[in-house]
Amino acid sequence: MALVSERLVLDAPRESDISTLFELCQDPAIQRWVPIPSPYSRADAEFFVRSYVPHGELSRTYATWVIRSAEGAPLMGSIELRIDATPGSASLGCWLGADARGHGTMTAALNSVIDHAFAADGLGLEQIRWECLNGNAPSARLAKRLGFGFDADSERMLAFRNEIRPGWLAVLRPDDRKVKSGWPEDLDVDQ
Repeated sequence: MALVSERLVLDAPRESDISTLFELCQDPAIQRWVPIPSPYSRADAEFFVRSYVPHGELSRTYATWVIRSAEGAPLMGSIELRIDATPGSASLGCWLGADARGHGTMTAALNSVIDHAFAADGLGLEQIRWECLNGNAPSARLAKRLGFGFDADSERMLAFRNEIRPGWLAVLRPDDRKVKSGWPEDLDVDQ
């Protein structure tokens, strides 16, 4: 399902996105923090567009959107909402190309996805989880801005490219979407 705002269009990737997807996923920051294949090949981009995204839609186990400007510019990033085994719960993952960072694009895109996820006529979720590898301060700042509550007792181990690495967890509920305290100062999330 496409999500459209004045500024952005979130929809499924197209065949014409494969080259851009491949190029964006060469970014060292995306390679460092996002659990995509590394190195990321053109075949990985083709698989994502032709198989991975359609499978999620058909199985209803995850929803994936690519982020475009409302003016129709090439895709800038991607968001995935993966439905958990726990009813009413999902986890959120995202990445944004280097040129699109720092302009509020991901905040706007995620607000559209979160609105859809919590809406009764959308996915009707009761909570969304955010998790990332320790050290990913830009992701932590984004989660804080969106109103996710950091769980100080939830430092956990995450599977990442056949390794187990320490990670952070935060949760967002539909009735509590304001910026919360409790984020560790050493995460430097207020910048």
